[in-house]
Amino acid sequence: MFWRHLGLVRAFSAAGMLSFVTLGASVSLAAEPADPVPTADAQAETVKILDGKKSGALAVDVRGHGQTAVKLSIKNTSNKRLNVVLPPGLVAASAVGQAGGAGGGGPLQNMGLGAPNNQPGAFGNFAPAGNPPVGFRSVAPTAEKNRASVTIPAGQSADVDLPAVCLNFGLPSPTGKDKLTLMDVDDYSRDARVRKALRSLGTFGTSLGTAQATMWNVANGVTFSTMLGQGDKYVNRYEVALAARFVDALDASSSTELVDPTYLSDARLFVTVVGGAGLEKDALRLATEMEGLRVLGLPVRVVVSKDLPKASAPAMHIVLNLTDSKVGSTSGKVVVRHAAGIGQSAEWTSLGSTNFKETSAASALKGIDVARAVDKAIAAEFVSVKPLRKSVGSNAMRIENHLPFSLASVTLKAGGSAGTPATTFEGMGIGPVRSAVANVQAATASVERVELNGL
Repeated sequence: MFWRHLGLVRAFSAAGMLSFVTLGASVSLAAEPADPVPTADAQAETVKILDGKKSGALAVDVRGHGQTAVKLSIKNTSNKRLNVVLPPGLVAASAVGQAGGAGGGGPLQNMGLGAPNNQPGAFGNFAPAGNPPVGFRSVAPTAEKNRASVTIPAGQSADVDLPAVCLNFGLPSPTGKDKLTLMDVDDYSRDARVRKALRSLGTFGTSLGTAQATMWNVANGVTFSTMLGQGDKYVNRYEVALAARFVDALDASSSTELVDPTYLSDARLFVTVVGGAGLEKDALRLATEMEGLRVLGLPVRVVVSKDLPKASAPAMHIVLNLTDSKVGSTSGKVVVRHAAGIGQSAEWTSLGSTNFKETSAASALKGIDVARAVDKAIAAEFVSVKPLRKSVGSNAMRIENHLPFSLASVTLKAGGSAGTPATTFEGMGIGPVRSAVANVQAATASVERVELNGL
């Protein structure tokens, strides 16, 4: 078998840049203005795409579109405006492929589908796996959350490019000449792990590379060591590690429908707080208060021992060294390590460090204050944003992810003014050592915070 090229180019190079332009739908309307598609319309009747197709309310044409996408043409044949939902777990099956769990062997790939609002390089809906503590998220999101739906007026059509992963390792990808059959993964495969994996990836969201590595393993039995042996040619080693962790969660979760999201986020982030001379008691107190809070969107597990935590990869370990405390301020250094590799044998290696400063004396600080400060410091240091090109009314900014997890969301602050509002871009799915582009109405921007979902 040969490897199918994902089309995910190397991060941090001009050629490897992912465009933060929606893959989603475009609508050609004959009698009325175009709707903002994909979107949810409160006045539209909601219908799932397969139900609408079965009832005759929708005519759906599915075509191949290369190695990482499938093109859907959806026509609303009813006399009502329809909000067409594309739920997680859809498959575009080749006519002679593995439909119905027949065992594979067709000449073309069958494709597992992502969401209509996915950005290039992302996969899935990025449904929240748990809420941060009240008040922790200081900046409310202003960008609309991903919604897996397309609104189509009566008699009109929408063309939707959906991100897709290959479900048959080594087979050629379908092209625009190849007509596919849209079906639910439950009808595509008898394998419970395949069904659960694709539906979970589509629900919780990740990078396209992580989703592909997962499905190659689950659907086709390709080992992670085989993927690692290819270097970064198709999926990088961080995405392979995330896929391996997801498969562990897949097999550990007792649910039959979805992976338990706590398996994805628990024991991913460890924090140790160390106090310099005179700050030992404050360090211990702050560490205790930080237990269970969220930093970078992941729940904190405090480590009080000087030994490195025992964890399965991928995971991060943050060491906060409080070095100075004066009236009105506390400063220190934040050291970040990550568990590289796969499984329990993973070793901790350094990611780098940054500085920490809070405008309160250590004795007055609370755990949530430190969590916010560390959260912002790491986001600013390990996720960068750089001006890329100018356009009318906005500037394109390249966002680069240097963390070993995919970015579920990124909050950017435009310009340098303290009062400038921040905007949260949801459902970004920027994989580790990948990049994306976002449009900001300012000449410069800075990273305020990011959220990870463990995938």
